[in-house]
Amino acid sequence: MRILRKITLLISVALALGGWSLTSWASLPAPGKPAPNFLVESGDNRKLSLDMVRGKVVVLFYESRHVIKKNLALKNELKHYYRVQPANVQNDVFRLVVIDCSESTWPTLPIWKSQLREHSRKEGFTIFGDWNRRMCADYHMQTGDSNFLIIDKHGLIRYAATGKIDPGQFEKIKDLLFSLVQAG
Repeated sequence: MRILRKITLLISVALALGGWSLTSWASLPAPGKPAPNFLVESGDNRKLSLDMVRGKVVVLFYESRHVIKKNLALKNELKHYYRVQPANVQNDVFRLVVIDCSESTWPTLPIWKSQLREHSRKEGFTIFGDWNRRMCADYHMQTGDSNFLIIDKHGLIRYAATGKIDPGQFEKIKDLLFSLVQAG
């Protein structure tokens, strides 16, 4: 009988925490670890994998559509930083925004793709979708939150954070980016 009560209590706790997925219990890959490969697709059906951007420093935001403004200050800071860099530095950085598009269904798929194309046009670079949540699982992304990673030219994770990035970290992030671009 005691075991049944414990099981009931565990189920109750799990239900009370509702909405938490298994990925929210795991943490992002640690800096220094190889980044898992991924395959994402844009609103105009272009595919992108990690292998396709190897040799560049990847600045990655992975978010759901509900939290895209959470790290807007960091995005704006990095956008400005990117724009003032010389062309050779800009060419060594790949800005990657991936939206969790797994909520889409066949009737809403054209709307999701249209929105990705529209936001890509506004931002001036392609925004990709994780249509099957595979990247989310492989990277242990926190669902429903903003995930930020920097991957070096060799495919190693150099920075990983979930949630709102403290503005006190912005200079550290820019310094890291500069050093990774300068590294051979």
